[in-house]
Amino acid sequence: MKTRVRSAAFLAFISILGTQPAHAQNGGNLTSKIEVERLTPAADGRPPSKSYAAPETVVPGDRIRITLNFTNAGQAPAAGVNLVNPIPPALVFDGTDDVQDFAVSVDGGKVFGPLAQLTVPVAGAAPRAAAAADVTHVRWKWADAVAPGQTRSVAFFGKVK
Repeated sequence: MKTRVRSAAFLAFISILGTQPAHAQNGGNLTSKIEVERLTPAADGRPPSKSYAAPETVVPGDRIRITLNFTNAGQAPAAGVNLVNPIPPALVFDGTDDVQDFAVSVDGGKVFGPLAQLTVPVAGAAPRAAAAADVTHVRWKWADAVAPGQTRSVAFFGKVK
């Protein structure tokens, strides 16, 4: 049976998400937005449509989208912007559509790379291939500069445990 997360429990869930905020190097303002994905059935055999809204209730298995917005508030271009966000403990990483300049970490943010190239140590055995459930952090490291006043957004998904 699925348990619902409501009111005080949901506020605790949101506070868990907020306890490990994203950070960006090279200044600027960074904000985040948390939304739950909802599927609406379509007629005539078409795939369901997706919509995103501020979550009022979430249940295990719900897909959450976390959008990071970086705004260069300075007077000069922000070069080498490095956005890093921990995966909140209430979520399991579930991908991103923003794959350019993207990498993940499975060791607490020490080493980043494509998930398919990372491994996880196993006591007394050879390391195993990393899986989405092992991801601890996501990162976008933009090679091109963000112009003064410009905002860029990226997002990743997580499933509620």
